[in-house]
Amino acid sequence: MDRWFWCDSSLSPGEAVAASAKSIRLYDGDKRTGYEDGHLTLTNHRLLWRHESQSSSLGLPLGLVVLTEEEAGGFTSSPKLVLHLASPPPGHPAGPVATSQASYVRLSFKHGGCSAFQQALQTALEARAWENAAPAQLPNSVKPPGSKKIHAGIIGIERAIQAKQQEANKNISHAFEDLKNLMDLAKDMVSLSRSISNKIKETSVSADDTTQFRSYLLSLGIDDPVTREQHGSATQYHHHLAREVAGALEEPVREAGGVMLLSEVYCRINRARGLELLSPEDMVQACNLMRRLDLPLNLHTFESGVQVVQVTGLDQDKVVKATAKALDGHEVDGMSAGDLARECGVPLLLARERLLQAERCAQAVRDESSEGLRFFPNLFSSRS
Repeated sequence: MDRWFWCDSSLSPGEAVAASAKSIRLYDGDKRTGYEDGHLTLTNHRLLWRHESQSSSLGLPLGLVVLTEEEAGGFTSSPKLVLHLASPPPGHPAGPVATSQASYVRLSFKHGGCSAFQQALQTALEARAWENAAPAQLPNSVKPPGSKKIHAGIIGIERAIQAKQQEANKNISHAFEDLKNLMDLAKDMVSLSRSISNKIKETSVSADDTTQFRSYLLSLGIDDPVTREQHGSATQYHHHLAREVAGALEEPVREAGGVMLLSEVYCRINRARGLELLSPEDMVQACNLMRRLDLPLNLHTFESGVQVVQVTGLDQDKVVKATAKALDGHEVDGMSAGDLARECGVPLLLARERLLQAERCAQAVRDESSEGLRFFPNLFSSRS
């Protein structure tokens, strides 16, 4: 809120109204403020917010707006427009608060119209009409009581700093536009690569080349990740998310021996989704639905609480036998979880769970000493 300043609502020369909205609440970052049910006006120079009970308005120069984002509303929340702001330049007029820890503000649209207002705001930001206005002072600012006249030399320095700040804001805006274009281009590249992959299947290409090309496709990620905005309810969102995770990671899980730690699954799927990152809660809920949806992967929880995603129908007896086979030949020195992890190429946590599971199935015995926990083949069961 330190970027807002008190001003009157009259328009300066060259300033024109672009859009307006009613019943708007102001947030200082994620924190609610007492500024609610106000009228929001967008001009080609600034944003104006005023409540009917107030004689003056709160103004926000558009030159401070770096990036805009829209937050969809929920069952009990209104849609919001997030404005990421640059630091206020020296000599910025006084506002409702002196300093703020948040570098962004949120505008809550109680009666809708958030998307249309964002489009109008984006158009005004691209036009940058305020750069042609007189730079002597921000338009129609209300001077705080007791303000004194400032020396012309200091004003000149402040103008130079403000010009540099505006140039930096312009460069940042162009950088975000380039990032958006890069994201659109990445989606086109994924679609093109999949088209080429389908053509490769129809022609005579070696199996090694096909495998290598598929690995390239996997590194490109998911071109159209599932999002909450695409589905009306959280249940439908988690159903589609479960299918996306199973489809994207079935082959990597099989290559890892049929089992993969849930933490690794979370990292891999977020890497594939790019900027559309998942929360841990959404990831767990989606994996919990895999078994019910009869997907090729499902969530399994060991007795210790460690969770993994494994191939559906994985024979646990085979896993225990493979662990017991790895213990053969280690009757004297035994194996630690680290030894099994290096030999089988699995994460350390998963190797420990495999050894504990083999112990529960009487295929291994343990020895716990000052040197740590080591496991040995169960020679007692083999002799019985």
